[in-house]
Amino acid sequence: MKIIDKSTFKKINQYNYFKTFDDPTYGFNVKIDVTNLVNYKNEKRISFFIPFLYLTTLAMNSIYEFHLREIDGEIVYFETINPTYTVMSNGGVYFNTRNDLRDSFKIFYEETRENIDKIKNKTEIDLVYNDDDYAVYYITCVPNISILGMNHPTPSKNYTSSSVPRVFWDKYKYDKNENRYFLTLNITVSHCFIDGYPLAQAFTKLNEMLNDLDKYLNL
Repeated sequence: MKIIDKSTFKKINQYNYFKTFDDPTYGFNVKIDVTNLVNYKNEKRISFFIPFLYLTTLAMNSIYEFHLREIDGEIVYFETINPTYTVMSNGGVYFNTRNDLRDSFKIFYEETRENIDKIKNKTEIDLVYNDDDYAVYYITCVPNISILGMNHPTPSKNYTSSSVPRVFWDKYKYDKNENRYFLTLNITVSHCFIDGYPLAQAFTKLNEMLNDLDKYLNL
């Protein structure tokens, strides 16, 4: 973790302005073509969730602004941001969990698969991640319904929490007219740190990765 000197922070005016908002968050809902990934997961006989989780996390890590957080009134930079995500247990209870981003997708896949299987068998109602760890993205999906957009619940005047990007995607669906698969991806961020350009860059990077899967996925 590196503390950023506010006197040299180039977007300090943006930061100060949006700090006057009780809730400075906003987000984009973007239609994403996931045809290549659907074909990949069918070929490898794996879940769709884990590779899309990996690629989304990689895409956001590639953008400088997505590494910024506010903690105790300070602007901080984290070198690597890891995924925190929700998993529904076999008993129908949702749990939050996380694991580290890896350079190797194969390692990431194995660790995430093990983590998810462990959570599915949980029975006690608890949180399995440290709420004081802000070097994360909050990620969830609803794989059984298609949506047009998403509004995340965000706490009022909690600038530390709101500085953590929130990610959501829905069920991918087949478009017979385009002969392609699509889903809706929402990324919600704090306007204190991330304006429209870097937010758009995250979606652009993800699209690039989805068009070149062999470069990033190595099962």
